[in-house]
Amino acid sequence: MSGVDYEGWADYILAAARRFGSEPRTVLDLACGTGSTTLPLAKRGLSATGLDLAPAMLEIARKKAADAGLDVDFVEMNMLEMDFPAPFDMIVSFQDGINYLTGEGDFDRLAAAVEKNLCENGFFLFDLNRVDHYSDSDTTVVELDDMYLVYENEYRAAERIWRIRLTGFLREGELYRKFEEIHEEKNHDFGEVRAALRRHHMEIAAVWRMFYQEDAADETNRVLVIARKGKN
Repeated sequence: MSGVDYEGWADYILAAARRFGSEPRTVLDLACGTGSTTLPLAKRGLSATGLDLAPAMLEIARKKAADAGLDVDFVEMNMLEMDFPAPFDMIVSFQDGINYLTGEGDFDRLAAAVEKNLCENGFFLFDLNRVDHYSDSDTTVVELDDMYLVYENEYRAAERIWRIRLTGFLREGELYRKFEEIHEEKNHDFGEVRAALRRHHMEIAAVWRMFYQEDAADETNRVLVIARKGKN
């Protein structure tokens, strides 16, 4: 993710909200990680909260916020069970956060939690990685200055799961340290997504090609979903 323009990402998020008549003052960033999306939103004057399950990432996020002089609340919590004392004007989730919800009924549980914690007429913005577009198994090698990465990809159509086995070699002095990770992302069917949002009083206002303000095509790999509460 080192090449991502998070500042431009924040501008894009706010432009999307304003396109539909919203000027949010409070925002909740789901699966915030080290705060790379949360902090740029806070810089733009929003009262920002970041939520994640990984305490180590949240510690990094808190340090980054302190170093930048930003007052941001980072909370260790499961997004499917979130419960805040006051609702937010906008809730966002990016960097495949929703795709990592792979359990049966997980998206419906998320929609229920968002409904509970989102203001009336508030917006829920999230990206979806169209992992069914990666149906062919393949291997990708990425060589960086201090790291060598091997991605082995496989899409399991019956389960709608894209499985990525990552083997990396990280330079540490004259040697390399090997590490391995397994990532699984689910292909969330748009019919199911729309139905779950409607069950919880949200309506999709637009599905855009990510980073553009234009409707996504069938072949678009990553999309931005913009949903509004209280419009159905």
